[in-house]
Amino acid sequence: MGVIAVSVYIEVLTFYARQMRLLDALDVEGYANTFTEDGVTDHAHRGEKIEGRAAMIAGAKHALPRYAGVAVRHWNDHYLVDEVDENTLNVTYCSLVTRTDAEGAVTFEPTFFIEDVLVRVDGELLTRSRTIHRDGQAKQVAQAS
Repeated sequence: MGVIAVSVYIEVLTFYARQMRLLDALDVEGYANTFTEDGVTDHAHRGEKIEGRAAMIAGAKHALPRYAGVAVRHWNDHYLVDEVDENTLNVTYCSLVTRTDAEGAVTFEPTFFIEDVLVRVDGELLTRSRTIHRDGQAKQVAQAS
């Protein structure tokens, strides 16, 4: 892993901030549009791979009732960004999801380790693939070099 430019790191953080706000707002179409048309989400911890925007939208809409009446927040951090080439980035990070009900009670989802491949398409970052590992089930995957 080499050192990346600060501007690339900021671009990546801004991309994720926008992507997670769409997800937290339960805007499944907007969230799916942050992936390439053939983008893949692989829930490795449960053996579920979703390929393409249409399948992502269908799967997300199926899960929406779970989030009815709560404010969802994705708290991501510990980003490591590796620039493969000028249009491809490998990004790993950790994620925590909270749900806050109308009374302000907060519940936590399991924590996750995420591996993404981001690509620039017409100058805009999109997710080509996302692999999600639930902590506590998979072997240790986050190694700093």
